[in-house]
Amino acid sequence: MKPGIAASLLVAVPLLCGGGLVAENLARDFHQTEDIINNILSDDSGKTQAVEGEQPAASAGAESNKQDAATPVEGKKAPGNASAAPGRKGSPVKEEIAPRVSGEEQMLLKTGTDFYNNGMYDHSLKKFRELAEKFPQGIYRDTARFWTGMINMKQYRYDDAIKEFSAISPESFDYPAALYYTGESYQMKGDQVTSIEYYQKVYARFPAHRLADKALLNIGMLFLGQKKGGQALDSAVRLIKAYRDRDTVDDAYYLLGQVYEKDPQFRDIETARKIYRQFIRKGETDDRFGKSPLKKRVEADLRRIESVYFKMER
Repeated sequence: MKPGIAASLLVAVPLLCGGGLVAENLARDFHQTEDIINNILSDDSGKTQAVEGEQPAASAGAESNKQDAATPVEGKKAPGNASAAPGRKGSPVKEEIAPRVSGEEQMLLKTGTDFYNNGMYDHSLKKFRELAEKFPQGIYRDTARFWTGMINMKQYRYDDAIKEFSAISPESFDYPAALYYTGESYQMKGDQVTSIEYYQKVYARFPAHRLADKALLNIGMLFLGQKKGGQALDSAVRLIKAYRDRDTVDDAYYLLGQVYEKDPQFRDIETARKIYRQFIRKGETDDRFGKSPLKKRVEADLRRIESVYFKMER
């Protein structure tokens, strides 16, 4: 890494969870980021070094307490209900009983999601509105709002989508995804600042959620488009470190390469070349790279920079 880039990275890397970094943490976070990038380029162990004080996120299949648009499993407690508190010593523990769900509620939910999955958005919207109107206090009230918001996004009604997502309770299992798609709606409206704020909420508050890595990737891509290479670099590094088992890791590597190839402050063609080569090498053993939709783009970018900047090597 170039000394000039190192100096600029020292002042550019932010804390994604909100607020600024205090001065005494800047040097430590910079060196950790630089070490991780060097580790990525050497790829000796196939794993990236963890950032101090931060644990890798759980895999998508091992999420804890919140999932979006989930249907309660029969016989289990409904989402959002607290576990029964332990009684006194020797006294029995009283278990909470899941709210009853009528067959009509379940049918409206299933029909609405089936219509949605088949692209029949008007029919789907009708079913979810019927579900919300007939059962305003039902267990699926937030799920109906969530899918109504998704339909509005599909039909480019982003303000309506944001309104639906914003009405979902923070206690709902649909809430983390509602935050993510609120961010996406603002992004589609062209409000990048608000979009980043919502993506940051997903990553910071629900790091094990299945959309947390995508939120972090979107943050990085938005910062890259704004020519804020330090923030984009930080997003890519955190994604590779915390979500190395997820399908967005190839996107994170490509984002790293793009920062070093294109960002005015961090431009380092040699480092970009190394990252693109690493991407291609990883494709030999990891299908996430070998079968990545980005593979042809990486190969084309690598050929281009080698033909322009490394002619003498030939």
